[in-house]
Amino acid sequence: MWVARPTLPGTMARRLVDAAVTEAASMAVPVTVVIVDESGVLKEVCRMDGAPLVSIQTAVNKAYAAAAIGMPPDEFYEAIESDGAAVASFAARPGLALIAGGLPVLADGQVAGAIGVAGAMTGADDRRIAEAAVTATASPTAAAG
Repeated sequence: MWVARPTLPGTMARRLVDAAVTEAASMAVPVTVVIVDESGVLKEVCRMDGAPLVSIQTAVNKAYAAAAIGMPPDEFYEAIESDGAAVASFAARPGLALIAGGLPVLADGQVAGAIGVAGAMTGADDRRIAEAAVTATASPTAAAG
């Protein structure tokens, strides 16, 4: 039996990037925005002018972690931080950034993809930008566009 998993369409990936860039611009914060599909494979990347070079890989790692874990990576870290062995295990895995700025994108309660934002001075700002993008694209007017 085959199990069908939802996947993030390219048009939605582009909308997520556009919404994140709009929010980042309103904050005057240049960031990198990365969108991955349900398997953590890259769909869209946008490095705003002035975003730090290191933000590219960090945003990729945040998006991948959100898709792989199925929850915001900073929340996952909070859930395991008292278990030193778990923290060490996950910290040693390449491509996982257990810091704020990554969010899964859900369809019918399942991970269809994820967004990763990096480059702001704080993880809280990165997460705010990612949340704004997800919220903006979840509205009925965003779905119609």
